[in-house]
Amino acid sequence: MTEELLGIDLKLSGTRVDKFLEFRDLQVNAKGDFDVVSGNYNLGQAIFNRISTRQGELEEFGHPAYGSRLYELIGEPNNERTRELIKMYVRECLMQEPRIKDIPGISVKERTRDSVDVSITVIPIESEVALNIVFPFYLEIV
Repeated sequence: MTEELLGIDLKLSGTRVDKFLEFRDLQVNAKGDFDVVSGNYNLGQAIFNRISTRQGELEEFGHPAYGSRLYELIGEPNNERTRELIKMYVRECLMQEPRIKDIPGISVKERTRDSVDVSITVIPIESEVALNIVFPFYLEIV
């Protein structure tokens, strides 16, 4: 049932080029076929993709509201005001995801002078079990 509700998608693997740039690529399994993700793992991947996409970036494909506004905070200082805006933008973004029933927690912890870890707890639809995700966000581009 969870797989049906939360969906199945192609699995993406991330390749970090530097601390600001990550390429997402299709994952291939040992048989040479495209690998897939389902259930909670698919929802986690979808959340990561939604948050890391600039809102409006997919407008020409018919999805003008998809994505987050986090990119607006690049260049801002790593202070309490910015961290509160990060929480607000992440919550705003996650509320668009129809497979999320509730968002019991979003916290932002300073990691370095120019980066934070965003810890997200969501409850998927038709579930009482929380899904936890940590999303790194960088406030400065070098």
